[in-house]
Amino acid sequence: MIALEVSSAAGPPPWGGIGGSIRQLVAALVRLDPETRYALAYRPSRLRRGGLFRPAAPNTRIRVVQDPCNALLLRGARLLHGMSSWLPRTPAVPKLVTIYDVNPLRNPDWVSERWRVLRGGRLRQAALRADCVVAPSRHAAGEIEALLGVPAARIRVAPLGVDAERFRPLEREARARLRARYGDFVLAVGLVSARKNLERLVEAVAAIPELRLLVVGRPSNASEAFRAAVARTKSAERVEHLERVSEPELVALLGAARLVAVPSLYEGFGLTVLEAMACGAPVVCSDAASLPEVAGDAALLVDARDADALADAIRRVLGSPALADELVARGLARARAMSWERAARELLLLYRELGARSA
Repeated sequence: MIALEVSSAAGPPPWGGIGGSIRQLVAALVRLDPETRYALAYRPSRLRRGGLFRPAAPNTRIRVVQDPCNALLLRGARLLHGMSSWLPRTPAVPKLVTIYDVNPLRNPDWVSERWRVLRGGRLRQAALRADCVVAPSRHAAGEIEALLGVPAARIRVAPLGVDAERFRPLEREARARLRARYGDFVLAVGLVSARKNLERLVEAVAAIPELRLLVVGRPSNASEAFRAAVARTKSAERVEHLERVSEPELVALLGAARLVAVPSLYEGFGLTVLEAMACGAPVVCSDAASLPEVAGDAALLVDARDADALADAIRRVLGSPALADELVARGLARARAMSWERAARELLLLYRELGARSA
């Protein structure tokens, strides 16, 4: 049996973030490896917030364990994977942990002191307990080595993926309806947080007449700066913020956008890039952190700290149907290559490597 600590996947199904990634990975793992039993472990504090994630896998026995600290290994687990960037204290079995990014340590000014101390402490603790640390990108691996002191030999890179069946291009009629409702719009997806760099995107879109900006994501620590940028550029009539949408609504918006902008300054991976590509949207993407690694040659990369450069990149895509079509074609191919099945296969190889090492 393999134990998976999946606390971040507790509660209602998210359409993105770490919780959504864990759900997709676990579903692919149990589908590809039906001979292995998997125990899904949740921290009790997370269980109080919502329901459990139970992947549909009739040919695989799934056991949900509510107390990973005391019960998992007593019930026969031969390997423990902390998928929520956390590891409990356990006896000596192979342990690996996925650390998605170290943003609180790299950019402490972007987070609260409480979150920096709490999250940073948990990351350090997990890195110390793990026999292997899984990073979603080469950039994240370098950050884990530099800021958590994990030797490179104990780090493995296993990129995340996208479900091209769920995230797919929109039909022409539906696209036309959404553009009639929202106009010609650039779409940005994610928390309104400091690292998402949305103020520069507001400035860039404000410099392009008649173009609208649609932001989808919950308010966070940069909400005030975002509103200030809208007021400063006098673009309130052309900027709309949707705090929550369903996954089908998100897929439709990705497919209807003239382009998807990802101006983030720091990402451990950057799922929005792949999700936009899978939906057939051209992508203008920051050249920072892991984003060039995820985008490959399928996005137009730009220094997103420069609002003028960001505006120029958006103009290039909107003004050149040939460039937009090329980015869409490359993006669809990139998304097909980056499936959750591929991501799960890489994890299965790592599980077997750790199991053989401990045998």
